[in-house]
Amino acid sequence: MSASQFVDWGLAERVALAVGGNDDGPGLFDQEALDSACTEATALALDYSRLSPDGKLPRPELVDRAEWTRLGLRTLRELSEGLEPQIADGLSFPGPLGSIARSLAGRAAGAEAGIAVGYGSRKVLGQYDVALVPTERQPRLVFVGANLAAAQLELGGDTGVFLRWIAVHESTHAIQFASVPWLRPHLGALIEQLVGGASTRLDQGSLRALARRLLHSDPRAAVRTILRGDLARLLAGPEQRATLDRLQAAMSVIEGHAEHVMDAAPRDLDPGYARLRGRLEARRTSRSGLGEVILRILGLELKLRQYRVGKSFCDTVVAEAGIEGLNRAWRESEALPTLPELEQPRAWLARVGATSPARAA
Repeated sequence: MSASQFVDWGLAERVALAVGGNDDGPGLFDQEALDSACTEATALALDYSRLSPDGKLPRPELVDRAEWTRLGLRTLRELSEGLEPQIADGLSFPGPLGSIARSLAGRAAGAEAGIAVGYGSRKVLGQYDVALVPTERQPRLVFVGANLAAAQLELGGDTGVFLRWIAVHESTHAIQFASVPWLRPHLGALIEQLVGGASTRLDQGSLRALARRLLHSDPRAAVRTILRGDLARLLAGPEQRATLDRLQAAMSVIEGHAEHVMDAAPRDLDPGYARLRGRLEARRTSRSGLGEVILRILGLELKLRQYRVGKSFCDTVVAEAGIEGLNRAWRESEALPTLPELEQPRAWLARVGATSPARAA
C-alpha cells in the first residue's frame, strides 16, 4: 500500500468477489443476442430521443459479475483519489498505535467498499461505464449475463423483448454522453468540488477521533459512522450543499431521461413493455447504477425516489413540450433543472422557454 493510499483495495476486491458469488455456467443470453438487442435498442433510442452522438458508441459487452466488480471498484478508486492522501496522512501518527489505526481503517474501508460493490454486482443488469475524472480509458457498455438471466426469469415474458428493453436504457446513457460534450466534464467538475472541498476541510481532530474509535470498537462500524458522518458534516455548508444539489439533480435527469426513453421508444412495438415496467417497479427497491457509484464514495445515497422524480419530470415535460422540449436540458449545464424544478417541471419549461408543439403552432 502506498503512503498516499488509505483504502485496502486488494481486500476490497477479494470481499467484493466473494459477496458477488460465482456466476459460471451457461447463461440465458449470449453475445450475439446482446449485439442484436443493442443494435435495435440504439436505433430506437436515437430515433426517439433525436440526439446526435459525436463518434461511435461503445460495443456492448456481456460480462460476468467479477468483471463488473472490477469496473465498480476502479470507479470508486478514481473518485476517492482526492480524499485518500488526506486521510492517510492524518492517520499516520507516530508509534505503533498510529500504524495500527491506519491499517485497521484501511482494511475496514476496503471491506465496506467490497461489500457495497459485491452486493451491487448481484443486482445490476447493465451499465454505461464512463470515467468522470481525467483519464485515458474509454467508456464501456456492459451487461451482466447472470443478472440478466435471473431478472428475466423473475419478470417473465419474451426473452428478446426483455433484453431489448433493458438495452434501450443503457444505450440511451451511451447516446447521452456521446451527444452532449459538456456532460461528462460537468459531472466531473461537480465531483471534484465536493471531494476537494471535503478533503481541505477534513481536520486532524476528526481523524484522531476516528483513530481512537478504530482502536476501541469494531473498525468497520467506526469507519461507517465516523467517516461518513464527517463527510456529511463537511458537505453541509451552503457552498457544498449547492454543489451536491446540482449533482443530484443532474444524475436524476440522466437516469430519468433513460427511464423515459426506455418506455417511450419501444412503446408501440409490443404490449409486453408495459407489463415489464410494472413488474420491474415491484421488484426494484434500489439501484446499482451510475448514480450510486458516484455518490457512494461521498458516504451518501441517491434514493430510488430520485430516479422516479427524474422519470416523472421527463414524462411531464415531453407531454407538455415534446421530446424537443426535453432536449433543451442538454443545451448547456445551466439548462439542467434544479432539484426544486424536478418537482415542478412547468417552472423549468418556463425558465428555458420551451412550449408545447400545439402552443407553438
